[in-house]
Amino acid sequence: MRIAVILLRWVMNFIYFFLKLFPTDKSKVLFLSRQSNTVTEDIDFLSRRLKELRPETNIVIITKRMDKGFASVLEYSGATLRSMYHLATASVCVLDSYWPAVSVLHHKKQLAVIQMWHAMGKIKKSGYQSLGKKFGRSDMIAREMRMHRNYDVVIAGGRAFNPFYCASFDIDPDILYNVGLPRMDKLREGQEEARRRFYEAYPWYIGKKIVLYAPTFRKGQMLDPKPLVDAFDFNGDQILVVKRHPNQLLNYASLPPAVTCHRVPTSTVLSVCDCVITDYSAITIEAALLGKPVYFYLFDYEDYLDHNGLNVKLFDEFPDCIFRDPKELVAAIDRGEYDMDNYRRFCRRYLPDLTGRATDKIAELIIDCMERDKHDAISEHIARQNQIDGAVDSEDTVCAQSL
Repeated sequence: MRIAVILLRWVMNFIYFFLKLFPTDKSKVLFLSRQSNTVTEDIDFLSRRLKELRPETNIVIITKRMDKGFASVLEYSGATLRSMYHLATASVCVLDSYWPAVSVLHHKKQLAVIQMWHAMGKIKKSGYQSLGKKFGRSDMIAREMRMHRNYDVVIAGGRAFNPFYCASFDIDPDILYNVGLPRMDKLREGQEEARRRFYEAYPWYIGKKIVLYAPTFRKGQMLDPKPLVDAFDFNGDQILVVKRHPNQLLNYASLPPAVTCHRVPTSTVLSVCDCVITDYSAITIEAALLGKPVYFYLFDYEDYLDHNGLNVKLFDEFPDCIFRDPKELVAAIDRGEYDMDNYRRFCRRYLPDLTGRATDKIAELIIDCMERDKHDAISEHIARQNQIDGAVDSEDTVCAQSL
């Protein structure tokens, strides 16, 4: 197996050597994602803003999940070859997940690689932190395929997560750019539009109490919400919306009377819900941005620690909001009691600086990397943000309106 992986890496670099003979398009920005077969919210929001700020930018977007099955592998191989051509000719590459071609290839020196990781924080372990574990990657494949190598800058969330970004990607802290993700802006600025879209699609939910259940991804497992669904009292005033992780299968047979609200994305439901139930997902950070109370349903806590691991000690951060029994969880939601003082403290610690717009900061970094030396551009943007983080009083900027 190891020989096959090494051979694959060699073949890719052999092909790439000839692709690099094509000239670089200094206006080309390549976006890559394995999160979905369609354009993700972060890439869509950022690419649109980039085009507004610099209309002559040549934007190329490649999104392809690699699912099981020969057909999916073949399609992903084709997407990889396409990405190799554009990596060889682009000025900047922005990716929101691990894309093997980015890490294993020897790029032109002028190519700026920006890792805009899809999660808003590092609540759970990932990457190099979870190698060899059930929910992690193979140690051999990760190292031979140079997982998370070649990044010039990593877009990060709150500074409290920085040690975990470094451990996950095996990087130095001086390439972390703590500005958060573009969808932060969309969440904060688009709540009214999200509410309009949601109630336009589901007018019969107007006036109902909406509870969003959005658990994290568990590799090789199917999401079965039955225990939680059975604990809810569907008396006509309360709606349970179950949103699965994009990579997770859902047992639809155990869903009713809960719903999925499939006509709208999770972010839209998040904008209208009254509270959120999750476990180890970074949706906790997104909920905090909007001041939505978060409850944790940790029915498999010990197993998850063993199979994956956590960076944030949830029992310490949310001592009164952790539940293993779904009936106790639902009873707490019905009582409506919540420790908002503790919630504010969590926000101050784990949310990024909210002065300005993350989308604009990232777009301006991309433009700067296109127009001058990438190292100078990146170091100056990071230094500027570090100064802001040092000067800003987070008490006034984090959750100020919603909490």
